[in-house]
Amino acid sequence: MTAASATRTALETAQEFIRGVEAKDFEAVRATLSPHARQLFMHSSRTTTEAGAADLVADRAKGFCVADVDGRDEIMAYTQALFDKFTPLIWRDHTWTLSETGDAVYFSGRGDMIVTSNGRSYRNTYVTRFDVDDGRIVTMAEYANAFLYAGLRLTPNGAEFRALLRAIARMINPTLSATSGH
Repeated sequence: MTAASATRTALETAQEFIRGVEAKDFEAVRATLSPHARQLFMHSSRTTTEAGAADLVADRAKGFCVADVDGRDEIMAYTQALFDKFTPLIWRDHTWTLSETGDAVYFSGRGDMIVTSNGRSYRNTYVTRFDVDDGRIVTMAEYANAFLYAGLRLTPNGAEFRALLRAIARMINPTLSATSGH
């Protein structure tokens, strides 16, 4: 780990991740992730209103895990699939909220994306929690309406398929939560 990454704040790290995804900069995204990072995709319709987003940020509302991406390499394989599936890949109306402890950051944004293969518009609203340790993202919990994404009927790559199976396992595993986003 470089000295620069060790001194990044949680907010700077999360912002670098979002900028990297929007720029489709594979190495910039990779540089923000811990080797053992985990990305959870949580279905929630609460992201469409300010009050709902505030409830997610305050942990008064939960989502339901629909994908569990395990490790930096798998997150990067998933991210490459996003790069391939959407042009552009951007969020509008960014808002950032820092947790009271400063080690977690919440990003809210409205996706403004086009499916590369068919030109179809994809507009979902997101709230993403970034947990950061030593300048690297260790956990992301992305809340959005999973049914909007599923409605695009895009074929999952291997990393996406494994993440879907892992989410199913969370439903039956007594030690993992399918609803917490942690």
